[in-house]
Amino acid sequence: MPASIYVADDEPVLLNALVKRLSQNQHKVRAFKAGDELLAAVEKELPDLILLDLKMPGRTGIETLGAIRANARDAVVIILTAYGTVEEAVEAMKLGAYDFIIKTVDLQLVEPVINRALEYLALRRQVGNIAKDKADH
Repeated sequence: MPASIYVADDEPVLLNALVKRLSQNQHKVRAFKAGDELLAAVEKELPDLILLDLKMPGRTGIETLGAIRANARDAVVIILTAYGTVEEAVEAMKLGAYDFIIKTVDLQLVEPVINRALEYLALRRQVGNIAKDKADH
């Protein structure tokens, strides 16, 4: 199922690789080089999934995740990092990240996590629709 995906990463090579790979799967992908750029876009339109680098200049991934949670509580966010610590992973999960994964040049290792996150989102929406239907009756 094609999805709307935002990717924020300050490493151009990885950012371009992610956008290219995800676009091949028919996803609508937008790229951002910083957390502030991503937040401005999220204020206008909430994507299905956000891939967020942990270490970026300016606002960190954790700070960006906190801001996303303040304004878009239902956003599905995956944190990507090359240098993450256990403490950062715990903090990300406390803030509601769907997953915290180590960056890799082998994007085939990232895709299963993305696919599971999109399946989770579809199920969550389905449950929400069922609950809404029951409330309407």
